[in-house]
Amino acid sequence: MSKWISKRKVSIINLAMPSKPVVTQPTIGEFGFEQLFHFTFKCFRLFALTPGQMVKQKDRYVVRSTRWMILIVLLLVLAAWIALVETFFVESRTALITGIANHIQFIMNTIALTAAWVVPQLKPDELSSILDGFLIIDRELSNYNVHDTAGSKRMPFLFRFGSVLLALSSFTIYDGFVSFVKLSTIEVWYWLSHQIPFVIYAMAFFHAYVLISWLHARFRRLNTLVEQYYRQGQMFASERQTIISFATLIKLDEETPGHEDIHPVGRREMFDDLQILAIVSRTIDLGQKIEAYFGPLFLTVYTALFSVTTIQSYYCYLHLTTKGAEGLSIESLILSGGIILFNGIAIVALPYICEQVESESKLLMSYLSKLSMKHGQVAQHSSIWFPNLISSVRFSALGFFTINYNMLSGLVAGMVTYLIIFIQFNSMVPAEKGDIHQTRKHSMPND
Repeated sequence: MSKWISKRKVSIINLAMPSKPVVTQPTIGEFGFEQLFHFTFKCFRLFALTPGQMVKQKDRYVVRSTRWMILIVLLLVLAAWIALVETFFVESRTALITGIANHIQFIMNTIALTAAWVVPQLKPDELSSILDGFLIIDRELSNYNVHDTAGSKRMPFLFRFGSVLLALSSFTIYDGFVSFVKLSTIEVWYWLSHQIPFVIYAMAFFHAYVLISWLHARFRRLNTLVEQYYRQGQMFASERQTIISFATLIKLDEETPGHEDIHPVGRREMFDDLQILAIVSRTIDLGQKIEAYFGPLFLTVYTALFSVTTIQSYYCYLHLTTKGAEGLSIESLILSGGIILFNGIAIVALPYICEQVESESKLLMSYLSKLSMKHGQVAQHSSIWFPNLISSVRFSALGFFTINYNMLSGLVAGMVTYLIIFIQFNSMVPAEKGDIHQTRKHSMPND
């Protein structure tokens, strides 16, 4: 006669029910993030950095390009390139090397400005896909009681957005004061051609920073789930709170001395593994979508930042080494220093958040590696994990270089190299008696 006993008894009391109805939590969190995404979309649309429309269709938001936004962007880009061409015909008394440096700044800023404005209008579907990726990951994590505990997300964004706008506005006002009050010879279009690219691609970088920081938050929540599963061997899904799924029934046959597992634990663990890997795969895929969306922006803006920062450092060198009226004024020196400071913040901030995502990604891969060894006794089970161990999230500028701290050393080395080249050319081609080095002063009256 056969008998059935439970090899491991699990009481339903061990599966504590959540304090709040978890059925509504994913819906609330998802709806809240949709509203936050829509709000940030409208904020960056003020700078023409997002497509023209984000509308509600059925139960989801969809990003669309609109004719009026495309027309506005085309007119803005056309005006920027006309201003660039016009700068080549401005009569100037600046020194030869300084004039060349000015033109390099104009060209690189205009290219970066074009990419920041045009690329989002060409990729509305990609932005919709990014939003869907965030919502799916949030819903799946919420099903396992891994919720975002950061509270309201709109206030941190508003604080950052307001701080960036305040800093850019303050610097722009000071630049206008120096250009129109102290120098009083600059034309408005010439001043705008300096300021608009600086403000636009600063906000475009901030947009990328916001999306990558949201991805970083999802990686942290995912690591919390995987760590819980690794340490406890189980996942507490809200919709399965009343199911006793970890008891193994053993058949004791009086005629057979051995044991037979009727419902092995490994089958349930296999199901949990697949659920985790599905979320991991979607999170990594979301990182790749963000990288592809901002790839052209990273490439063009970092090239512009490299050029402008090098040239502004060259201007500071001229101020410190040139005597008399040929040198930069103290106000222009402060402007150059301010541009270097803001560019330095932009250069470092994005690698910082990308490094944070990469660090969380490596931690996730570490947990997956441990789980693969934990289940290594079953070959079929272990094979599920190995393809995911080679995956990690990194952001690059269309594959030309990776956005991380390693990039900074090469960037600094390149800046120093080209700064030395500027200085050498300046010594080889000395300025004439009537030449000046001021970067914002042109069309000077003859003495």
